[in-house]
Amino acid sequence: MLNHTSPFIRMATNAIAGALLGLFVGLILGIIISLITGLVPQFSDGNELKNIAPFFGMGFGSLIGAILGGFVGLKK
Repeated sequence: MLNHTSPFIRMATNAIAGALLGLFVGLILGIIISLITGLVPQFSDGNELKNIAPFFGMGFGSLIGAILGGFVGLKK
């Protein structure tokens, strides 16, 4: 990615890139979860899970992506 001499800048760059990647992957997984819950008759009448799944997917994806991206940046 970015070859900088400061390990902090490398770690921060990798953490931001990981968070952005986690945001998009979490959104896609949240949409898939909401589509699957729409197919199950048990959950099809309640829209709470269908509406909250992409939000939580994006949040958790960003958090995990930032943490793992920061670890990768520290290892380099």
